[in-house]
Formats: sequence, C-alpha cells, structure tokens
Amino acid sequence: MAKKQNRQISDLAQGAILAAKKENSVPAFMDDMALFVNVLQSDIKVAATLSNLGIPIEQRFEALKKILGDQMEPLSIHVIGLLMERGLINSFKNFYQVLEVEARENANYHLCRAVSAIPMSDQAKKQLIKILEKRLSGTVKLECDVDPMVIGGLAVTCGDWRYLGTVQAKLQQLSRHLVTTN
Repeated sequence: MAKKQNRQISDLAQGAILAAKKENSVPAFMDDMALFVNVLQSDIKVAATLSNLGIPIEQRFEALKKILGDQMEPLSIHVIGLLMERGLINSFKNFYQVLEVEARENANYHLCRAVSAIPMSDQAKKQLIKILEKRLSGTVKLECDVDPMVIGGLAVTCGDWRYLGTVQAKLQQLSRHLVTTN
C-alpha cells in the first residue's frame, strides 16, 4: 500500500511541476503548495474535513475553494483536488517534499534556506538570491531564518547543496585541521 501511495505521490508531483512549468507558474505554484502545508498544520479542522472520505468529494472541493480559492492559482486548487480524490491529503507534507525535488530537477526552481545570527537586510537577500541563481543556474526562492547560535556568518542550504560560512563551521574546520596535523 505504501509503495503504491508513494508512486502516486511521485507521479502527481512530477505532473504538477510539468504543468506549472508549461504555464510559467512554478514559483506561484510552489508558494501555493507551501501555503497549503501551513494551513493543514495550523488548522486541524480543515485537515480533517479535506481528508474525510466520508464527505463527498464535491463538498470537500467546495470547502477547499471557499477556504483558499481566492488565494491560489487554479492549477494549485486542481492538484489539491486530485490529492483529495485519491485520499492523499494526509500525505501532503510528503507530497510537498517530493514537489521540491521535482521543481529542482524538472523546472530548475530552487528553494533555499539561509540561516544567520541576525536578520538579513533586503539588499543582502537580493544579493544572495542573485549569487545563488548564478551558482545553481535557475530560479531561487530564499527563506531566511535567524539563529543566535550561528554566532556570525551564514549557512545556506539548497536541496543537497550546502554552504557553511558560519563562524561555528570555521572554528570546527580549524579544530579538525589542528587535530589532524598534530
């Protein structure tokens, strides 16, 4: 059962990204999907309603449109509707993770996360996006987090690619170097 479900999720994610790419709407589509992840996590009632197979699909679809219809692209509503039809709403977080991979591999869209000790200025964010888009040869959406444990510098993750330019990472690198040279 899990294997079949994973295959359905993978197929739907690939098809959704290809459709979004064809419509030149991958960034908007991915934003919609991220919004839906947050809605499902923050509103248990919505999640329960949309995943309840005892409620006819038409009613669940109308509830979805009522809740998010004005905030989302038609493609996004359609994809979520397909997931509801197939009873996969409870697996939406997994679906979103597969979408991120598909977006990166099939549409050259990269969701990157930067962590710094202090908030980044808008100018610094724009500069980092420009650098990442050149490095990754694609479109970048940057999410920034602040973590005082970073001490200083910046850590950036884009899928499997990582840049650890934090003071903590440099100190660990120095420590490893000193240990191996003694």
